[in-house]
Amino acid sequence: MKTLVGVVSLMTLGALSFSAQAGIHQDSHGNVGYDTLQECQQAINSGTARFYKSSTFKKPLLHDNEVSVSKGLLGNLAPQFQNGTCDIGTGHRQRRDGVAKAIQGKYIPYSPEMMINQYHDASGRIVRVSMHQCDNWFSGAFPKGMPVVPPPQPVPQPAPQPLPTVQTPPPVVQPVTPPPPAPTPAVVASSGGIPIWAPVAAAAVIGIAIAASGDDDNDSGTSGTTGTK
Repeated sequence: MKTLVGVVSLMTLGALSFSAQAGIHQDSHGNVGYDTLQECQQAINSGTARFYKSSTFKKPLLHDNEVSVSKGLLGNLAPQFQNGTCDIGTGHRQRRDGVAKAIQGKYIPYSPEMMINQYHDASGRIVRVSMHQCDNWFSGAFPKGMPVVPPPQPVPQPAPQPLPTVQTPPPVVQPVTPPPPAPTPAVVASSGGIPIWAPVAAAAVIGIAIAASGDDDNDSGTSGTTGTK
């Protein structure tokens, strides 16, 4: 019974392993190709891709309308190649090879660090690229690029609104009322008050009256004495 369980377990693990590798194909040099573009792109994005490596050496070959060739990195060719790319493996054509038959028609991962031949026309424009070491073909004049995710756009911030200006009213200057002038004697008299000179005049009148009274008394005494004689 234990032996039967062990055999079933091994068969199950083998089936799972085969299922996991069913979408991957290899050539004799260890280069891989995937059945679908999604599998290839996922391998690049997850960091598990085994990038293609050339195994032959051939010099660049100019084709029609190509006047010069330069060397560069695949990742610098365009933004869609900056992380590498997945391209369909192609075969031999126009005196140059493609990839091994085992991975032709499969999606092959290429590194952004892969050196490429850049073929230019008379204006200097790049019209075709190939693998630098072997001059092998990509699927077309250029390999198929990876989707480019645009960077998030910053959310525009609303322009700051100016704060309302509070106008402070100027201070109200209260008018200063001057004190009324001191009343003059004439004003006091007209208003019914006692003028300043009234007490002095009264004292003078009283003094005159007292003096007059003294004179009358003296006259009366003299007359009486005279009569006695």
